[in-house]
Amino acid sequence: MVRYAGIEGGGTTWRVAIAEGDPRNIIARETFDTRGPEETLQDIVDWLKANGPFDAMGVATFGPVDPNPNSEYYGYITNTPKKLWNFADVLGTFKRAFPGVPAAFDTDVNAPALAEFSFNAAEGDTSCMYVTVGTGVGVGLVINSKTVHGLVHPEGGHLKLPRRPQDINGAFDCSCSFHGDCVEGICASGALAAFKGCKPSDLPSLSDDDDVWDSFAHTMGGLCASAILLCSPERIVLSGGVLKRASLFPKVRAKCKEFLADYVTHEKVLGDMEDYIVPSEWGNDAGIIGSTNLAKVALEGEAPTPQKKRRKRFYIGLVAMSIAIPVAVTVGVIAGYAFAPA
Repeated sequence: MVRYAGIEGGGTTWRVAIAEGDPRNIIARETFDTRGPEETLQDIVDWLKANGPFDAMGVATFGPVDPNPNSEYYGYITNTPKKLWNFADVLGTFKRAFPGVPAAFDTDVNAPALAEFSFNAAEGDTSCMYVTVGTGVGVGLVINSKTVHGLVHPEGGHLKLPRRPQDINGAFDCSCSFHGDCVEGICASGALAAFKGCKPSDLPSLSDDDDVWDSFAHTMGGLCASAILLCSPERIVLSGGVLKRASLFPKVRAKCKEFLADYVTHEKVLGDMEDYIVPSEWGNDAGIIGSTNLAKVALEGEAPTPQKKRRKRFYIGLVAMSIAIPVAVTVGVIAGYAFAPA
C-alpha cells in the first residue's frame, strides 16, 4: 500500500507523519520543538528513516518561502523574522536524505488549503481560502483548482484593514514587527494577549463575551470580506489555535457581512454563512494532512480536481470540433458544386 510522508514546519513546533493509502489516514506521527534548522531537520530525517519506507514526501513550512521550482532557492525558507531560519534549505535537506523519493513543497497554509479543496469542496467548486491563526496569521489560496504562488505566495495575514475606533491610538501593542496593525498584528495570539495584558497561554480562560474577541472578529471578518471581494473564494476555512473557540465563528461571519454591506449577492453569502465560513473538520490536523496530501501530489504529478474533469470534456469537445468543421466545409463545397447552375 502506498505510504506518504508529511512534514509541517511551524515557528513553535515541527510535525512529521506517515499516512497509508489515503493522506488522511495517518498511522504514525511525531512532534519536535523548533530550534535551529540543522538540529530540527536532522531529528525529522532520523524519525523518517526509522519509520520508513515511504513512496513520496510533502513539505510545508512557515514562510516566507520560495515555491518556484525554477529558482535556485526553491524549497528554502527565505527572509523570515525567525533569524535562525533565514535562507534555510528545507526541501534540499530532505531530498538529499531521501534521494529519488518524489517531493512537493509549499507553504504551511497553501498545503492545507489544497487538502481542504481536494477532499471537502463542493462538486464543481474551483476555489477555497484557508486561514490559520496562532502565533501568526497565514492565508492559503486555491484558485482555479491550483494553489496560488505568483510572485511568491499569499501573505494575507499582513493586510492592513480598518480598525475599530476604540482600538486606535495605542490601545494595545501590535505584534507584527513589519507592519504593526496588520491582521497578524491584531489577531495573532501575542497581539490578543497584549490587548488583555496577559500571556497567550491565558487566552483560553477568557470568557466568550470578552471585548478582545469582538476586536478579533472585526479584523478577521474584514479579512474574509476583502478576500471575497478580491478573490471570490467559494469556501473559507478558518483554523488554528485561536479559532478553537467556536463562539468566534458567528462573530466573524457577522462582521464579514457588515463589511460586505450586501454588495455581493451570491446565495452563499446572503444568509448566515454557516456553510461558507467554516472550521476545518480536521482541527489541528489540517496542517499535517495538508503535508501528506502534498506527498500524494508529488507522487501523482498533479492533483485530481473538479476542473481537471471538466477540462477532459472540453478537450473532447475540441477534438470533435476539429473533425466536424473540416467535414462540414468539405460537404458545403461539394454541395456548392452539385447545385451550382450549369
